[in-house]
Amino acid sequence: MLSEAELHKVLEAIESDSCHDLNRLYDGMQIDRCALFNQVAMAVARLFIEGQRDFHYGDAVMNTLFSDIVDVSLNADMPEPAFSIYLAFDAGEYRHPGDGQDEWPWEKWTRPALERILRAADEGASAEV
Repeated sequence: MLSEAELHKVLEAIESDSCHDLNRLYDGMQIDRCALFNQVAMAVARLFIEGQRDFHYGDAVMNTLFSDIVDVSLNADMPEPAFSIYLAFDAGEYRHPGDGQDEWPWEKWTRPALERILRAADEGASAEV
């Protein structure tokens, strides 16, 4: 598990685009890639839900991680909840059939999906205690 400082470093590198080769960033961390992606994705989801970051930030981070998430799944199970969090942000990128012009797709699709994912993760964590 990443420390808060390490998690901040990863998010900062992705946000600033200072790390063009994410593998070099990951290689310096002593954590399984699936666990890394899940922890980063959960942090991004919480930042959005808590209003600390907007949809576009979360969407950009998850789009940056997407190919790495898929690459990991070629030799192991798809990282969850990272992939589901990616899909939640992806669903907020566009209006869906039947959506009104006055609706923000990320409020209709992304926020409820992330709230479900975070609630399930919190319930799972409390069950482990």
